[in-house]
Amino acid sequence: MNPLLKDAQARGLDRRQFLQNLLFCAGSVPAATWLTACGTSALPATEGTGPGGMNPDFRSNFADIGPLLPANADGIQLPAGFTSRVVAVANQPPLASNPTFLWHTDPDGGTCFRTDDGGWIYVSNAEVRDLTVSGIARETVEALTGFQGGVGALRFDADGNLIDAYAIQSGTTTNCSGGATPWGTWINGEEITDGYMFEASPLRDGGTAVRLDRFGRKAHEMVTVDPVGKAIYHTEDVTGSDRFYRTIFDPANWPDDGRPDMATGILQVLRVPGDLAAAFDGPVPIEWLNAVDDGTPQPDVYLEDSTIFGGNEGVYYLNGFVYFTTKPTGDPNTDDVIWVIDTAANTIESIYSPADGPVGSPVDSAETRMTGIDNITMTLDGEMLVVEDGGDMRCMVLMPDRTTIPLLRLPGSADVTEVTGVAIAPTGDRIYVSSQRALEQGTPATFRTGGVTYEIQMPFSVRVDPPLARPLSG
Repeated sequence: MNPLLKDAQARGLDRRQFLQNLLFCAGSVPAATWLTACGTSALPATEGTGPGGMNPDFRSNFADIGPLLPANADGIQLPAGFTSRVVAVANQPPLASNPTFLWHTDPDGGTCFRTDDGGWIYVSNAEVRDLTVSGIARETVEALTGFQGGVGALRFDADGNLIDAYAIQSGTTTNCSGGATPWGTWINGEEITDGYMFEASPLRDGGTAVRLDRFGRKAHEMVTVDPVGKAIYHTEDVTGSDRFYRTIFDPANWPDDGRPDMATGILQVLRVPGDLAAAFDGPVPIEWLNAVDDGTPQPDVYLEDSTIFGGNEGVYYLNGFVYFTTKPTGDPNTDDVIWVIDTAANTIESIYSPADGPVGSPVDSAETRMTGIDNITMTLDGEMLVVEDGGDMRCMVLMPDRTTIPLLRLPGSADVTEVTGVAIAPTGDRIYVSSQRALEQGTPATFRTGGVTYEIQMPFSVRVDPPLARPLSG
């Protein structure tokens, strides 16, 4: 069992409320004072020595933001004090100084990396077509057989100025989401039935992206790394009968301060032996089964005993817990649910579900719950940002009492586009999101054409610690 959770239960605290509080402020204080910092008075307030120290008055800045205001000049609804700017538009050069590099269409999963000059890099997947290769004409790309994908990057200096834009991966297809690694690279996959996973450096000259064959042939979604448990968790979204996976490594093949030997990984699939519905009431045991990993697409070799998590999308590791989401696929046991796996106890339970009843926002009572739950990101204090696919074009913040705070709403209809690529800059006061298929404000939206990437400036900072961007070789 996770040490924080074990301590809480020993003190007679409610497990689910604890996990909700963990979601809110994990990492703010060490274990002995953690619950006090979250407003739970059952623990004594002793002096803290961990990151942030003791903070009995900790309160998320998100709790105090106001309602979404009418759309601004970019067509975005934001709370008071927030501003936005467009940083990249599909089929256009992000930098006038480099007119041959065009931003990709269908921007999807993204993340931020620190750079050694005090700036940062935002990487973004191209879920369908790839125009990120410098010098390729639009007519040439349109004539290609099949859809293309890849990964583009935007580099900012320490003041937030966009100073470079380039491709870090090309020649792949339908690149959906991914995850940053502690060693400073970007793992991302193809969302097709027989897709591969890849690893790329966010740096312009960081080396050629490599294929990772120990992650199964499947419709890859998001990725998160558990450096303590020596495992990489990844989601699948293709048929509605999808599974949840991890790739594990022998500690001998994963140095504590570096990259594992990816060729030695073992693909496993999640099994819940009991009733998955029981996970809405508390923890239930899980098992990990060695999956068939011989190059055959996973839908053709699903293990009969593996558990279906239809449309599993976002996944994020924090402090010994793995959070992942499942979007609506018609299964009441998994639609719009956020799950948490306790990696030490080997259990799973739900921390957010429509089955819990209406989950209202304190700033907009008309928006009662998150819908189309998709990719996620988290702060060191456990605040979870959730973007919607098929919902109301919002990015939401999930709070410890399961209320939700609308953070922004992008323009466009969820029938045409979706909110993607949520990431937080190392400064903690800038958020990146994309509208995947919408064209610029005021122009018609066309399916599989367009996409706009935005930067949102917040009037406060949250705590994050993204990895330092590094080349593949180091």
